[in-house]
Amino acid sequence: MKFEKIDGVQYIVLEKNDEICITNSDELQKKQIKITSTDGGLEISGNSSIVSSIRGDGMLEKVYIQPVVSSEKILEKCDKWLDMFKQVHDTFKKLVLTDEYRKQHVVMELSFPTFFSFTDSDVKGRIIDLDLKQHGTILKEGVTISIDEANDDVYSYLVASVLDYYISQNLVGQKIDFMNFNSILYSNEKHEKGTTVPILATMGSLTESNEYYKIVASIIGNHNIGESSEQLIANLRNRISNQQIGDRMDSGINHSSKQCEHILKKTLISKK
Repeated sequence: MKFEKIDGVQYIVLEKNDEICITNSDELQKKQIKITSTDGGLEISGNSSIVSSIRGDGMLEKVYIQPVVSSEKILEKCDKWLDMFKQVHDTFKKLVLTDEYRKQHVVMELSFPTFFSFTDSDVKGRIIDLDLKQHGTILKEGVTISIDEANDDVYSYLVASVLDYYISQNLVGQKIDFMNFNSILYSNEKHEKGTTVPILATMGSLTESNEYYKIVASIIGNHNIGESSEQLIANLRNRISNQQIGDRMDSGINHSSKQCEHILKKTLISKK
């Protein structure tokens, strides 16, 4: 990166992979425009709310507008990821129930964290993660998916599907005391005193939201009375409409696909 002054105008010359952020005093550290120098030229991204206008020959031709994705395509993506989730869940479950993993306090944890951008306060959303952990540290990544806040109907469907599967596989025959619920669902596997419960779901971020709390309460309520949550999940599925959806969803699916392939391949090799 170089700075040059020509005819009284200050220029910033970006070399390959250089990056700068531009903002104003009102939005400092909140919203900004990022400019990155690539092989193909300057890549500009950021929040439109701090831009008053865009001018120049051919500038509008360079503006990227996220395409609208059909509900059918979105559901196809969701179902692909959910299938990988189930495969990795079942594989991880077998591992954490072995003597070796239990002695080392390795657990499978399902979690629902949130995310936000440090550079753009309008960019935020929610995540679903399934990992193997030891004393809170990730030992092996499983599957993950990130959904922007604007696509909350997609996240609702994924949450309901994931939570329903988790409960059906790990709390069979065990009622959940929702009145004294502490936002953590432990599996019903027996464990010796002082040892770690091998499977858990941490749901604090879900129960803190009215919308997702209702989903959690419905799934648990159906489980406690021995009813299926199929109708609830179908209703949430049908709510998904054609919409713009960020690249984060595809990135999560692609990463999960690689993880799933690696995890299942390693498991097959170990059985030989």
